[in-house]
Amino acid sequence: MATYKEIHGTSIEVLASDPANPVLGQIWYNTTSQTLKGVELGAAAWATGGNMIAANKELGGLGTQTAALSVGGNQIPATNTAEEYNGTSWTAGGNMSVARFDVAAAGLQTAGLAFGGFAPSQSPTSSVSTEEYNGTTWTGGGNLGTGRYGGAGAGTQTAGLAFGGFLPPNTTATEEYDGSAWTAGGALSAATKYLAGCGTQTAALAFGGETPSVADANATFEYDGSSWTGGGNLNTARQRLAGSGIQTAALAFGGNVVPTGATEEYNGTAWTTTTTMSSGRRSLAGCGATSAISLAFGGTPPDTAATEEFSIGPVTVTISGS
Repeated sequence: MATYKEIHGTSIEVLASDPANPVLGQIWYNTTSQTLKGVELGAAAWATGGNMIAANKELGGLGTQTAALSVGGNQIPATNTAEEYNGTSWTAGGNMSVARFDVAAAGLQTAGLAFGGFAPSQSPTSSVSTEEYNGTTWTGGGNLGTGRYGGAGAGTQTAGLAFGGFLPPNTTATEEYDGSAWTAGGALSAATKYLAGCGTQTAALAFGGETPSVADANATFEYDGSSWTGGGNLNTARQRLAGSGIQTAALAFGGNVVPTGATEEYNGTAWTTTTTMSSGRRSLAGCGATSAISLAFGGTPPDTAATEEFSIGPVTVTISGS
């Protein structure tokens, strides 16, 4: 069995007082209290963030909790606006070329990707348009092979993934982006729209949504870069939800015809229920590099500019001793 030092690269420290800024997984012995202590993840919580500039729904989201980007949306009419979040407040970003809602997105605030969506100015309205963001302006990318809205996205600007959505009808189409062009990937296991997604091009997660036979789906599918397989079911079946994280540490929140704030964490096998959002909403957007540090914004009803930040912070615990 590996020792603590072999795993962490250091021995357990012996200190007269607790360290000022301990890190997750750190262990030490406090000689004053004669206790063995360590740092583990604490309770999950949603906290209020800065409001968006404008109330928005059916929008896309990408980036991290402290560097997020909202993409398009439905402000009646469809909008081409983008907003940037710095962890405290939202500011205006560059406008997209195509106004659209129910758009999918992936990547980072300074290297973003927006694709598909319902575009009233285009015919057909199920858009094939892809746009790339450099932190300031949008430029055109390669068109999707299958136009759709209400689909989901994952990955990065140069290794993106599009899956599901509505043509009509619902589609299983999966496409992979290399920074310039989309190519066909393995078909999603069920034709689904208004689903959520997260992860990377070779380790993605699709969950929830609306299928032709079930209004609110609880299914989860995992992508390995070529094909989809079934994962653990959501506890709350829902559509028009949002998600964040990676395939083995994901977060699902919001959604449903009757809006919910239900939040669930995925560990690569099963979903567990965690703390509920402050306000139930559907047609919202979300992002986050990890499930433990995520962001939710926008949604309806009513149409909202509200932002919430999800976190699971580190806490110091006593392992043994007095």
